[in-house]
Amino acid sequence: MGAPSVRILDTNFNLHGEIDNCESLQLKRRFYRPGEFEMHIALGKQSVDQLIKERVIVVNNQPHKSGLIMSRQIIEDNGIETLIIKGPTLGGVFDRRLTVTDSYDRISGNAETVMKHYVNNHIVNGVYADRNIPFFAVATNKGRGKVTPWQSRFEQLDKVEQEIAEFCDIGWQVALDFLTKKWVFDVVTGRNLTAGQSLLPPVIFSHEFDNIQSQDYLDSDLQYKNVGYAGGKGEDEDRFIQIVGNGSGLNRRETFLDCSSAVDAIELDYLGKQKLAEQKQIVTYNGKVLDTGSFIYEQDWDLGDIVTLQNKKWGVTMDSRITEVTEVYEPSSTLEIVLGNEIPTITEFIKQLRSNVKRSD
Repeated sequence: MGAPSVRILDTNFNLHGEIDNCESLQLKRRFYRPGEFEMHIALGKQSVDQLIKERVIVVNNQPHKSGLIMSRQIIEDNGIETLIIKGPTLGGVFDRRLTVTDSYDRISGNAETVMKHYVNNHIVNGVYADRNIPFFAVATNKGRGKVTPWQSRFEQLDKVEQEIAEFCDIGWQVALDFLTKKWVFDVVTGRNLTAGQSLLPPVIFSHEFDNIQSQDYLDSDLQYKNVGYAGGKGEDEDRFIQIVGNGSGLNRRETFLDCSSAVDAIELDYLGKQKLAEQKQIVTYNGKVLDTGSFIYEQDWDLGDIVTLQNKKWGVTMDSRITEVTEVYEPSSTLEIVLGNEIPTITEFIKQLRSNVKRSD
């Protein structure tokens, strides 16, 4: 990867400058949730004064590689003053909205329909005009993804979109549309490029192909549960309990799931399955990809594609989705990928425990 070009726009799509000589730029793209960026550039360079909060940066003029500046920091080291800007990719603005509704906002349909419903209701065309963002739009619905019911009330919109995406295994992004001057929300499906399929040229990351440098593999059942007792409405002994999942003997791992918002047995079953899926097995792989030309980024493979990883020495072969790509633009530019599940943080784990605390309504 060569030195990146960074364009600076406002939310009206006016151009305020272009930078092609920053000291460092890292762009993290994610499949199920917003990514983030961090750029370092010496003060005094052209257009640096235009890097202000709420401006948009566009990397290499690619509409889906855009981020919103939300942090500015100036540091001095040995007389050199450097500006550091940080922010999320455009989908990060979803954390500015809750799913505000009197009763639960419920919908059932394919994943794309469900996800676009919540964006439309709480960003684009909501009941309260002050909650709408005028330059936001939702792409045409193509009905992609598995069918699922969903419900939400006073939850962060970005978390709702992430949970639906992970449960239905479908990605999403917000990209710039220079023609309509809109930020456009759409889902992303990815391609099957595994070694076992024959429709598309397979992509295999392995030392044998000389396209992997550093590696980190984790296969963990520490937080895994496969049977859930989903608690619906009612109090004490009168509370309705639905069992979801399966397992027997030593392999059976049970947990209680608070699903008191479910209105009937069907919704309780779906809600229980959704909550149980959050306590899945963690199988993840992190690796630094070598740009050897064996597989070209964004041509032969991209974020969201399902590829094959092989490490014969470790006895590992896995077909998994690329859930994260980090583009590192420095004197020695690199690509870093993540395949499989994200490792839950302590905060996420505690939140999960709290959501499953028994309570009656």
